[in-house]
Amino acid sequence: MPERQIIAVTGTPGVGKSSFTRELAKKLNAKLLDLNEVIEESKIYSSDENGTKVTATEDLRKEFKQVISGESQDIVVDGLLSHLLAPNQVTHVVVLRTNPEVLRERLSSREYHNEKLEDNLEAEALGVILSEAIGIHGVEKIYEIDTTDKPTSESVKLFEKALKDELPLEPGDIDWLEEFF
Repeated sequence: MPERQIIAVTGTPGVGKSSFTRELAKKLNAKLLDLNEVIEESKIYSSDENGTKVTATEDLRKEFKQVISGESQDIVVDGLLSHLLAPNQVTHVVVLRTNPEVLRERLSSREYHNEKLEDNLEAEALGVILSEAIGIHGVEKIYEIDTTDKPTSESVKLFEKALKDELPLEPGDIDWLEEFF
């Protein structure tokens, strides 16, 4: 029997994680797990001076382990923090990326205040989440997808091909630095 797949989908806000995970879970007949809901329901967060919710990585990993312990089917995990799950808790990590100029439009339409907007654009341009994911999981588990000009269905198809070893989606091919800075 093949190993159960637990696919963590991450990326800066506005890259299309929720749309991607909904479609991917449906295509794979997998359970969709919203990591933000897990954090909220288990109350494993505190608020910093700006009111931003902060979750300790160990608390996140411990709660995730409990949540999935009774599950036997494949799971697609939606969440900005999903790349922080332990290496033994996920089989694949998908890092969605979007050109910072397109991301600026998306986050502005969500009424992000200027400091938060710029912080997220800088994180995307620098590939902060990708770097963190590689540091935790190594390059072998990481799949990087540029969602800038793609419909969600196309991004999901690319990942499905990568799962079948028909297409490499190796990390490191996307670079926004020259465009952003």
